[in-house]
Amino acid sequence: MQLGPESRTLQSRLALPVGLLVATHVVGVLGYHWLWRDRGGTWMDALFMTFTTVATIGYGEVKPLDDAGRLFTILIAITGIGSLFYTFSVGLDHLTSDSIRQSRRKRRMQQRIDKLERHFVVAGYGRVGREAAHELSQAGGQVVVVDPGQPMARVATEAGFLVLEGDAAEDSVLERAGIRRARGLVVTTANDATNLHVILSARLLNPRLFIASRAVDEASAPKLLRAGANRAISPYAIGGRRLAHLMLSPRVVDFFETAFRRGKQALRIAGLQPSASAARRAVGALVEAGAAGVTVLAVLRGDQVVRSPDPSFALGPDDHLLVLGTDEQIEALERAMSQ
Repeated sequence: MQLGPESRTLQSRLALPVGLLVATHVVGVLGYHWLWRDRGGTWMDALFMTFTTVATIGYGEVKPLDDAGRLFTILIAITGIGSLFYTFSVGLDHLTSDSIRQSRRKRRMQQRIDKLERHFVVAGYGRVGREAAHELSQAGGQVVVVDPGQPMARVATEAGFLVLEGDAAEDSVLERAGIRRARGLVVTTANDATNLHVILSARLLNPRLFIASRAVDEASAPKLLRAGANRAISPYAIGGRRLAHLMLSPRVVDFFETAFRRGKQALRIAGLQPSASAARRAVGALVEAGAAGVTVLAVLRGDQVVRSPDPSFALGPDDHLLVLGTDEQIEALERAMSQ
């Protein structure tokens, strides 16, 4: 088995104290056996005397010692005890070193990731990925950040996210991130070619995964969609349109900024699908059974969009509702639609 760099470093550091400890025992056994040559001392007597001296157990002299023997015992004690404590200090330093602590943190983090279900994976923790991860986290989602750079991985860890340091384009890294159990993948690296590889790998591992990708070049968006992304957007295009809206309708933008900001009374738009038992029921009846105050913006039926549906509009089994309301209102409506 090939040893890692930490193990090789530990071996080299332990070579001197362990070698000195072994040499002390060898010299001690030979010395005591020679000192007790006329007193019937055995090799086991010599080994026992050496061990108890080095280990500071202090059972006493196995055989009587003269002044020369006691001076020899003092030398064995100083050398043996010193090398023994040196060995312990090297071992403790290794166990508490940064590399070992980091390895333990990674193992604990991997164990936490292995327990996740229906979580989100964010590939790339740059400026765009950071905002996406924080927004998903504030919405109550569990997020796993995957980034190949140690600095970005450290920043994500300090922000409280579960982090894997590695290339998300590799299948093994996505597997460790729990991509087969994930609810969605957000791909936000700064290179469209890398985004393409990540999407291909993730789509093969989880065909049902919802994938949203950043398109650095807006012209790359169709390619990302063909590779398997459900959505591909350009942050620069969105930012440009947002600035234009600020110029044309600043009050409207201010409303959305205020109303949709996270908080107990913040509004959000959600897409809900009724259960089989809730299908064929009227939209108004579902809203009344769920939570008053929820606004049904539209019903999506295949390629058809029914805007502001009448309360008597009957839902189909494959319809999706777009609703506007607070988190509590939407959760209540979702419970009503699942009954």
